Amino acid sequence: MKNILNPVDYSKTAVESYKLLYGKDLVSIILYGSGAGGDFDPRKSDVNLLIVLTSMDVELIAKSSEIQSRYLRERFSIPLFMNKKYIEQSLDSYPVEFLNLKGCYRVLYGEDVFESLSIESDHLRLQIERELKGKWLHLLQEFPYARKNRKNLLELARLSLKAYAPVFRAMLHIKGVEIPLKRNELLKEIESAYTISDQSLSKISESFTTINLPEMEKRFVAYAKALESLINTIEFQ
Repeated sequence: MKNILNPVDYSKTAVESYKLLYGKDLVSIILYGSGAGGDFDPRKSDVNLLIVLTSMDVELIAKSSEIQSRYLRERFSIPLFMNKKYIEQSLDSYPVEFLNLKGCYRVLYGEDVFESLSIESDHLRLQIERELKGKWLHLLQEFPYARKNRKNLLELARLSLKAYAPVFRAMLHIKGVEIPLKRNELLKEIESAYTISDQSLSKISESFTTINLPEMEKRFVAYAKALESLINTIEFQ
């Protein structure tokens, strides 16, 4: 598999393909996620594009099927499609997602649709609480089976940290803390901002290196308890 050293340059051919396909119906193309900065892995990470169109008409979006098939083979993920109306009317429903999009992106073509976005703290806090609780419940549901096998437990931890990362960024935002791009720094900032004294978030991340099952299970239990404490903290903010 090829290395992608510069996701911006790597995306140029795809950008031209979408420009040619959509013409005047194309408002902007935005690179978001790790490819726009942060923990991008040149060997493994996918390139994520947001395609902003004049309309979210299903037939208009479907025109991109051949282009999508071509670039899925080149480590591009399936693109997000939105229009400006959808973005404006969804800020109260998905504030965490839009905060994360706005926090790490590069405009590759057209209008910067995120520049003037304003996200309400009350909307953000409500979604944070919902996401913390839902993901924690899933974690407790999966743990009894996963704890029997180190590989399964590691995979559950990886998926959990990946799912929680956008929520953690939002939690730092409402505290007025600068949001780091690197995952390890993000976990340390959450521990500091929300007084997690045992560093259980950082330790579960460090467990991806060689570690035996009993120690991994011990760290996982501490991680789950730390998440519970975050839930309790958010409830009283």
